[in-house]
Amino acid sequence: MKNPIPKTNKPSPRRFTLIERKFPGRRFVEFPRMKGRTVDKIELFTTSEYHSITVSFLDKTALTLVIDPGFKLKADYQDRKSGDARKVKSWPAIASE
Repeated sequence: MKNPIPKTNKPSPRRFTLIERKFPGRRFVEFPRMKGRTVDKIELFTTSEYHSITVSFLDKTALTLVIDPGFKLKADYQDRKSGDARKVKSWPAIASE
């Protein structure tokens, strides 16, 4: 008879592991623990010394991405249903303070 493994509500530390894909001159990073969550809002915060993007979810959790040092953010909303990215909407670039 096998000993059952007790169930726990704690998330597996492995689920917080990032998924990275590297190619010459570029890198993609995924946050798999965020998959399936429903976004409530996305905020960009910028001052002369601190920059972040916070993705708030309906379950009252949030993913905050801190950006150093200065940057220019260009946002595009894309439709990827066909497999290719088709730009639906673009916003003006936002420069850090």
